[in-house]
Order: sequence, then structure tokens, then C-alpha cells
Amino acid sequence: MSDKTVDPAVAAFASFVRGEENKERDAKKAARAERQKAEEAKSLVTAKDSAAAEVKRLRSRTGVSAEERAAADEAYRVALAAVVATETGATPAWAPAPTEPEAAAEPEVPVDPAEVVEADQQEQEPAT
Repeated sequence: MSDKTVDPAVAAFASFVRGEENKERDAKKAARAERQKAEEAKSLVTAKDSAAAEVKRLRSRTGVSAEERAAADEAYRVALAAVVATETGATPAWAPAPTEPEAAAEPEVPVDPAEVVEADQQEQEPAT
């Protein structure tokens, strides 16, 4: 046997070992992807549960504006739609339309704290 030739049995064994290593690596990749998917689903369910708790909290309080309740309801619908979409792979027909990215939204105008205090005082004063 010359130095450049490899025994066919050794080559077959080496090929088998490489194949097993590839299978193990692929199995680890699949397991990692499955764990990541489960963690994402768990975080979506947590967000949905948090939104539901906020809706319940606002419904049980008096003096909450309709806008606040509507915003909480909308947040819950968005969170629920995300959970359903993740579980089924399709966005539900009743899901709210996706909003544009926040970067495209109008920049927030800074509010002067003195104006907020003044507005609060005006709301608390009885109308004469």
C-alpha cells in the first residue's frame, strides 16, 4: 500500500463519522430553533395576558375615558391576533390592520410640564 491511498474501510468509517456529526449538528439546530419558537410564543401569550389584565383593570375602574378603554381593547386585539397568527401560521381575518413603523410616525412634540399641571387644575375647577 502506498502512502497516498486510503484503506476503503477507513474511508467508509470516516464518512460514517462525518455523517453522524452532521446529523447531530442538524438535530441541535432544529432543537435550538424549536426552543426559540416556543420562547417567542410564550412571550406573545404573556403580552396577550398582560393586555387582557389591563382591559379588565380599566373596565373595573370608574372615571376611565373611552379612549383609554379603546386603546386597551385595541392592544388586546393586536396581542391576541399575534398569538393566533403564531399558532396557526395565518393572520386572522378579524386582526387589526398592521400599523406603520414608529419611525414613520410623526415625531412626538415635547410637552411642557407646566401646561400639564395647568390643564389638570382647569379640569378640577368646578364650572360656574
